[in-house]
Amino acid sequence: MGWFTKKENSWEIKHSWLAILSLFFPFVFPPLGMLYMGIVGKIRSLLYGSFLWMALYTGVYFFYFFIGNTTFFKLLSFCVFLGGAVVVSMYLRVFLQRLHLRYIINLEWSKKYDYKDFIRRKNISEILSVSTFIDSLTKWQTVVKNPEVRGYIAKMILLVKKITSQNDQFVSELFLERHAYSIENILQQYYQIELSKIENDVIKEAEEKLRFTIGQASQAFENELTGKMKFQNMSIEAESSAYLEDMKTRGLL
Repeated sequence: MGWFTKKENSWEIKHSWLAILSLFFPFVFPPLGMLYMGIVGKIRSLLYGSFLWMALYTGVYFFYFFIGNTTFFKLLSFCVFLGGAVVVSMYLRVFLQRLHLRYIINLEWSKKYDYKDFIRRKNISEILSVSTFIDSLTKWQTVVKNPEVRGYIAKMILLVKKITSQNDQFVSELFLERHAYSIENILQQYYQIELSKIENDVIKEAEEKLRFTIGQASQAFENELTGKMKFQNMSIEAESSAYLEDMKTRGLL
């Protein structure tokens, strides 16, 4: 794991070469570093910043050629060069995280991504299977004390088994991607509230909100099963109608 991403340190250094040059040679590279990081990481604010700093750097060097190495020039160049290096260093973490995400998804310009949350979701979707999700729900049903919530979890376990009973990998993966991560987080938060044994208005409100959400989740599972059954019935009806029409065409009916 690197300093800013889940990639190795060597990967971060390899892709930070222009940013590193900007920090060690602030009198030349910061505008180029901003431009590169802005385009590759699709960071619009950094892209605009590169144009601004290019203008500032150009102004500083023009000042030197026409006015000379005065005290004001030294102060101006110090502020501009330092400012450029600071901007690059401020955006380095965001750039590397967006660069990592670029290998996974198609980045959108200036859209903010929660890197840690995205990577965690990805890891869960890659590792979690239907059986492990059911095992996890069973664990929460065992440790949670509230009988209403335990009933919701029992309902979810039963519905998960029915929804994924035909071993359709696509359906199972889609179901897990849609529900597993959020359900895990919500049950974890609810369990932590129960463990805290703190009784005040804020905790009670949070507990009620989570309990309501868990109940709604079990209803969403039921609705998904209903939708799946409706789709299967439509397929059966279409296949039956096609078969009967074929029999009539052949003169068998």
